[in-house]
Amino acid sequence: MTNEKWKTENGKWGNDAASKSSRLHSTMSFWLISAIRVALLICAVAAVVYYGIALWAGWLWSRDRRRQRALGLEYTPPVTILIPVRGTDHGAYENFASFCRQDYPDYQLIFGARDEADPAVGVIKRLKADFPSQRIDLVVSPAEIGHNAKVSNLQNMSAQAAYNLLIIVDSDIRVTPDYLRRVMAPMQDASVGMVTCLYRGAQAPTVAALLENIGISSTFGPEVVTARALEGIKFALGSTILTRRELLERIGGFRAVADYLADDFLLGNFVAKAGYQVVLSDYVVEHISGDDTFASMLRHQLRWGRSTRISRPKGYAGLILTYGTATALLALIALKFSAFGWAVLGVTLAVRLLTAWAMGVVGLGDRTLAKYLWLVPLRDLIGFGIWVASFVGDEIQWRGTTFQVLPGGKIRPVGES
Repeated sequence: MTNEKWKTENGKWGNDAASKSSRLHSTMSFWLISAIRVALLICAVAAVVYYGIALWAGWLWSRDRRRQRALGLEYTPPVTILIPVRGTDHGAYENFASFCRQDYPDYQLIFGARDEADPAVGVIKRLKADFPSQRIDLVVSPAEIGHNAKVSNLQNMSAQAAYNLLIIVDSDIRVTPDYLRRVMAPMQDASVGMVTCLYRGAQAPTVAALLENIGISSTFGPEVVTARALEGIKFALGSTILTRRELLERIGGFRAVADYLADDFLLGNFVAKAGYQVVLSDYVVEHISGDDTFASMLRHQLRWGRSTRISRPKGYAGLILTYGTATALLALIALKFSAFGWAVLGVTLAVRLLTAWAMGVVGLGDRTLAKYLWLVPLRDLIGFGIWVASFVGDEIQWRGTTFQVLPGGKIRPVGES
């Protein structure tokens, strides 16, 4: 074989090999892109189905709200309200005063702080002077039973509770005078072990706080009523937890949740596992927003995301099927902005905004959401980004301390074995 012929044939073989490699690479790329497109379309369609289920779940809750109202407002057993404090929230005095203005015959208010120098102590002392006829007790104690300082606070306060019925309320909550009568109504049924409340954000002083509130009404509310419709309420929300003292003791008391971040969730979960109903109240409380920055808002959301992901990994991963705005937008990009991609995005956003309006504006009475409904897609994209970021790491920042979240949801300060 001549040198020229060898070069010709060798080049031909080389070209054939390169051509085969190129075709293989193109085929693999085609199938990979196709798989991504299909996966994103499945997620977007699943989200639309989820939004439809949320609409149905919201209708079921509205029907139950009418049933609760039919129970009347005459069931008024004495009750103790526990409000743990640390620092002063935005509008703290009015938050606390709203509980002093209840149209209710006999109830006790207990505030708990861990330090006499806490700024909230001065607010509570002013409250006692302004409402002399209302029984208001203040417990100041640094005693700890676990890593969750709020739960330790509740344990210290509970010793002063005068009544069998207990309500635990976060310090940033504000209510109207009919609150106690309405949350108490379901407790007439002995099978009900706990009552909890949904909430809506109010008085957002910053853009970050506004976006946080939009997420509460447009995303968190639908998630709660959907869980209620599909499997029943098996958790509680810190906005309101009403239960009986003997049932609280039966599930292990505050010590049972003293090392967990999601103490409110677990209290409701333990009551449900004990065979009692956890009822979502007809009443919706207000969460009064603070001066959140984007950084503080993102830290709060990331803390919730990481703790939930580690505590309930399968359920948290499944949330991808609820992020329709993000997956439909990604599908549009993957489909190269085709007419079909735009149609998928349009339908997804239409159903998403309908769900946000029905649940947030109509169901929760969030008038601010009605004004800023157009921000829901932006809030969805931020939420999706936080969901993705929460899969990295197991540390959270909470009240100035860095904690590690352990499998199962317990927390411990970083560096402690």
